[in-house]
Amino acid sequence: MSLRLYRLAQLAVMAALGGFLGARLLSGAIYYYINERFTALIVAGVVVAFGLAYGAWVGRRQPDVLDLDPDLPPELDPAEGRARRSRVWRTAALAVPLVIGLAVPARPLGASAIDTRGLNAGAPIAASGDAQRLQIAPEQRTILDWVRAVNYADDLATVRGLPADVIGFVYHDPQLGPDQFMVARFMVTCCSADAAAVAAAVTWTDAAGLEDNAWVRVRGTIDVVEYAGRPLPAISAVSIEPTTEPDHPYMYP
Repeated sequence: MSLRLYRLAQLAVMAALGGFLGARLLSGAIYYYINERFTALIVAGVVVAFGLAYGAWVGRRQPDVLDLDPDLPPELDPAEGRARRSRVWRTAALAVPLVIGLAVPARPLGASAIDTRGLNAGAPIAASGDAQRLQIAPEQRTILDWVRAVNYADDLATVRGLPADVIGFVYHDPQLGPDQFMVARFMVTCCSADAAAVAAAVTWTDAAGLEDNAWVRVRGTIDVVEYAGRPLPAISAVSIEPTTEPDHPYMYP
C-alpha cells in the first residue's frame, strides 16, 4: 500500500469512526455501552477522530520516503515490501473497532445477560448521597432503590406493604413459581462490562404470558422474599402495563 493510499484509508476509517460515534451519541445508543457521565469523553473522541482524519488528508501528499536499497529496483526491495504490508495491517487494525461496532446491533443488555452474569440481590449504597434516595416517596422508587431499601432496612416490616410503581424488563427466573417473574434493570458504574442486574420478584397470575425482555410498568405492594440467601423485594402486582424502553435503560449507582 502506497503512502498516499494509506493516508486516504486512514482518512476514511477515522472519519467513519467519528461519524459512527457521533451518530450513536445523537441517537442515545451510546448509553447502551457506557455510563452517561462519560458523555464528554465520547464528544472528545469524535473530535479527535475527525482531527486525525483531517491530518491524514493533509498528509496524503507527503513524499513516500522508504529506506530503500539503492542497488535494487523499488519493486524488488524487501524494505519497501515490508513497509507496504505494514501499512495494510495497521489500516486493518484501525478498522476493527468500527467493523465490530457496525456488525453488532445496538441494544441494551437484557434477560440473556442475566442468564450469563446472574442477578445481584445485594446492591450496595455506593455513595453517601444515595442514602437520601431511600427517603423518597415509595411510588417514586426505582427497582434499585427497592433493592437498597430491603438490604439496608433495620426492620423489614417497615418495607412490607408499601406501594411500588416501577419500570423494568421481564425476566423469567427458573427459581420462581409459574405465577412469578422478575422485573429487572441493569445498573452500570462505568460501562456495560461492569453492568449488574437488579430485580424485584413479581407475583402475577398471567406471568407465563409475558415475554422475556418486554418492558413493563408494575404497580402493587412490596413484600420481601429470600433469593440466593439475601432478602429481595417482591411485588404483589395489582396492574402490569406494557411500556416503551426508557431513553436510558440502565440505572447508575
